[in-house]
Amino acid sequence: MDSLVLQTVIGLLFAFAAFSALVSVLTEAVARYIGLRGEYLLRGIRSLVDGKSDFALKLPDLVRRTSREPEVKPGEPVQPMVTQIVEQPMVSRSADKGAAPANAGNARLSAKDRRSLPSYVSGRSFARALIGVLVPDASGTMTIDEVRAKVDALEAANPLKQPLLSLLAEAGEDLAKFRAGVEEWYDDHMASVSGWYKRHVSWISLALAAIVVVIFNVNAVELTRSLYTDEALRGAVVAQATVNADCPGTPAECLDNIRQDIRDARASGLPIGWGVNATCARPDSSCNWFDRHGLGSVSGVLLTLIGWALMALATLPGARFWFDALSRLGTLRSSGPKPRAS
Repeated sequence: MDSLVLQTVIGLLFAFAAFSALVSVLTEAVARYIGLRGEYLLRGIRSLVDGKSDFALKLPDLVRRTSREPEVKPGEPVQPMVTQIVEQPMVSRSADKGAAPANAGNARLSAKDRRSLPSYVSGRSFARALIGVLVPDASGTMTIDEVRAKVDALEAANPLKQPLLSLLAEAGEDLAKFRAGVEEWYDDHMASVSGWYKRHVSWISLALAAIVVVIFNVNAVELTRSLYTDEALRGAVVAQATVNADCPGTPAECLDNIRQDIRDARASGLPIGWGVNATCARPDSSCNWFDRHGLGSVSGVLLTLIGWALMALATLPGARFWFDALSRLGTLRSSGPKPRAS
């Protein structure tokens, strides 16, 4: 690959990696503030044990300041199974405050209450909590026959009944095997919930990326042009990219490592921010605000919009993807072209 093109690509990937790391940090902060991970965990458990799989989270629900009282419909239990499970010590102790909020799983929680929800519950903890709800076992002498009797007593319409009967049939008389089956059933289901969570978070990331690219005017088209035409800038950015390509940590750690390098790159002329173009920088120019920032023509607006869109979309693969790509390209650059066969 031509050295000029390769260096330009390395510089652009470094910008993608840095910007993706920034958006990842912002996304995690927003998700933590609104308690999104805990909310998805709660809804995942509810869809498993109560058969309610409403994952259409709306903005008013996410920013709600106060929790709503539970709305119990005719024929529904006053306290659904998910609430009983969350209140079990094995699960409740995982909450940030050592106890899950009241009516968790049975009410629209505020952002503050969602932040106190457990963000992770292992399959083992879930299995013990579920069995503890079915058969309160204060003495520690529970048998699989007691579990089977409780499951048989569940109403036919209960979404738990058929899955648990199947697991009991597979376990035979082995209570430990039944617990293991419940753990596997839970883990398989939560793998799907994790996919739903990631899709939701990707939309949050894209929205944040769009906001950040406009505020800081991070334009992929302009970045590419500057890196390709400015040898000094290209050399400075490639040097920083080579040093920071191998970043095995979290996006927050990677961003912290390259923060000063980004400042240095901007000082070297990397076009990030709302700078004034050279033509309008002259004292005798009659440029308006749009002209000064390259938006005075249709082509300028289109190129800016395309550059913003490319930069925002570049965050979707995530910072780890770009750092890995950067590391591979750095290896390719250092190895150089293969010698011709004699």
